[in-house]
Amino acid sequence: VFPHHWFSYASVLFIGVVVIAILLVSAILLTSSMSQTSSSGGVEQYRSMILTGAAIVCISAALGTYIPIWLKSQEQLVITDEALLQVLQPSLFSSKVSQLSLEHVADVSVRKDFFGSIFGFGTVTIETPGEQDNYDFSVVSNPDDVARQIITVAESFNAALQSGRIP
Repeated sequence: VFPHHWFSYASVLFIGVVVIAILLVSAILLTSSMSQTSSSGGVEQYRSMILTGAAIVCISAALGTYIPIWLKSQEQLVITDEALLQVLQPSLFSSKVSQLSLEHVADVSVRKDFFGSIFGFGTVTIETPGEQDNYDFSVVSNPDDVARQIITVAESFNAALQSGRIP
């Protein structure tokens, strides 16, 4: 079972933290500038409303950050004795499970970008013969090891199939 690398979660988390920080700093600066420009007691009422609204928006942003992280954590690539399973979770209420028999694995390739080379992740592409779609699994840890394991299991399966050990 191969889940996604932690870097796939970090980018979403970073954006969420930046948005929440901008919201909080903006609300604090707005309320502090209101209290400096006005000396009436009604400003305190607006300050609490602004800070409450900012807190509600920050909580919504935190949930909006958590949901894609949770969805990504549900995705995985599974190697069994006879097949490869790719479990994808594109939304909260749907999932996609693709199965590929090891007999149909033609080749496995690995792509790494700049950050993938530094942090040790990449995209594993499982190529199939003919008109079938290729299987891509992105941001997987140690993609070279994953590719090697897939090829080893596929070769073992094909050898067992040709020798008659598997009907």
